[in-house]
Amino acid sequence: MRPEITEQEKKVDYSDLFFKPLPEVDPKLVEALGNGPCDPSKITQLKDRNDILKQGYLEIENGYAVLPDGTGVVATKVEMPGVTPEMIDWWFCWHGMKDLRYKIWCPTQHYAIHVHEKDYVHRMDQSLSLKERNWGTTDVVHEDVGFGPQEMHLNFKSPEDYGYDPTLIPNADAIISAVVTDPKSGHGMVTFSHCIRRIPGGIEYRSHYWQGMGFDENGKETVVGTPPGGFQPEVLRDTALHSFLEYTNLGQILPGLYEKYKDVKDFSKDLLK
Repeated sequence: MRPEITEQEKKVDYSDLFFKPLPEVDPKLVEALGNGPCDPSKITQLKDRNDILKQGYLEIENGYAVLPDGTGVVATKVEMPGVTPEMIDWWFCWHGMKDLRYKIWCPTQHYAIHVHEKDYVHRMDQSLSLKERNWGTTDVVHEDVGFGPQEMHLNFKSPEDYGYDPTLIPNADAIISAVVTDPKSGHGMVTFSHCIRRIPGGIEYRSHYWQGMGFDENGKETVVGTPPGGFQPEVLRDTALHSFLEYTNLGQILPGLYEKYKDVKDFSKDLLK
């Protein structure tokens, strides 16, 4: 169900994107989930995340699994024609400034967003690269990724801080990684990483969501919390479907937004109709 937008938001030049029909997800992506959970030994676990940055492809690029410890893994790969890695780095700095920007990304499941107050100046610092402006900052989001609407804190990490091998990082053209926590309890919920590579005519957007996983104070992978009995496969499947939908839609709206806003230095500024 789509949230409402305000009369002021309707005046913004990109507000029409909120009302446009959502695109159909490539049926082949959905078919990849058709046989249910995959073998947990075949899907990439958090401790093996450097495998994502190696040349070629993983055994499971689209799938989900419940691990023996009750945590879950979701992997998705969405091709985005006409999109560049530079657009992705820009998007992750730009969209957190306004609720409407988050809503147009996935109107049926994204409700609100803002950059955490302590990080606003850093995100707006034009002396930094787009990548650096995102690293170490937190987005406060309200969305439904398969568990129902909830508020989450997304703390973005540089590839090095996320534990990626520096010698492998150049194999990706953009990397977006974050640790997600519950703002009420402060407990970890999930950690995710998007590794983007150029392909002819666009990019491939390869995502991994490690549900119930995070890092301890030493940066070591650890279980941060699982529901009783572990994550349900249906919930992980819904997370995969959400990922397919939001990145399919982003692939459609991003080139136009980037062309219009890439030279607007003040990320808090919207153009009006």
